[in-house]
Amino acid sequence: MRKFNPKAKAFSRINLSYLAHCSGLAYKQKAELSGELKLLGFDLARDNYYFADAETNTEAFVVGDNNKIIVAFRGTEGKIADWATDAKLLKEAWTDKNPLGQVHNGFNGALSGVWDAVLSEILALRTNNQSIWFTGHSLGAALATLAAATLCLQHAGVKINGVYTFGQPRLGDYEFAKNYNAALKNITFRCVNNNDVVTRVPPQIFGYSHVGRLMYFDTEGKLHADNSLSWWAKFWDRVAGRYDDIFDLTPDGVGDHSMKEYQQLSDHTLSPQ
Repeated sequence: MRKFNPKAKAFSRINLSYLAHCSGLAYKQKAELSGELKLLGFDLARDNYYFADAETNTEAFVVGDNNKIIVAFRGTEGKIADWATDAKLLKEAWTDKNPLGQVHNGFNGALSGVWDAVLSEILALRTNNQSIWFTGHSLGAALATLAAATLCLQHAGVKINGVYTFGQPRLGDYEFAKNYNAALKNITFRCVNNNDVVTRVPPQIFGYSHVGRLMYFDTEGKLHADNSLSWWAKFWDRVAGRYDDIFDLTPDGVGDHSMKEYQQLSDHTLSPQ
């Protein structure tokens, strides 16, 4: 069984690996997902862990035990970045009742399709003051981040312990990023694999900004925290990634977005360096 530290207050490599595994599981169909979650030790007797909205094609699972609650959102299975680079770049107020910036209306609409049910399950499971963790890959990463922000706003007394995302696109404007970071930056770890193209959309030129703390995997798979790499170091590392991949049939920026690769990189951080 995979290890997890439910009491971690800072970045945890053990939790990184565990939550990367959960983000990968979010892509599985319910029947297969059920077996995998049982292997992690979760009791699914209530059969109320899987959530889907046909209209927005949003899927998520929420599971818990006596120590932790995990909320994982599925990413996109369509063409890479289409949903983040097409005409759906319009932003809308977040939220109507308490404006704290603007977010991508596609992401906001996708979360709204399952949020009430997801929130209800989180609150139902939280009978032992368990720590709460959000995770997701790609589109799921944006939804996990927005869900954490929404829970923080709606239930200020419910503490969120960690948000670990993989290949996350930008999801809101600078005001949203400022308000998000004021509350959740120190527990939000945004993992980026070298040339992952999705992490650079929607473009900043359209007023979008990233949130949380950057955790950057370089071209050799080594993990660098936040600002330990300069902008130029990351730039030349990405150039190296492009060069190493020049004869690969899979473009580096797309290959680097693979959840499977994020899982392998996250598991590798547990090996002696």
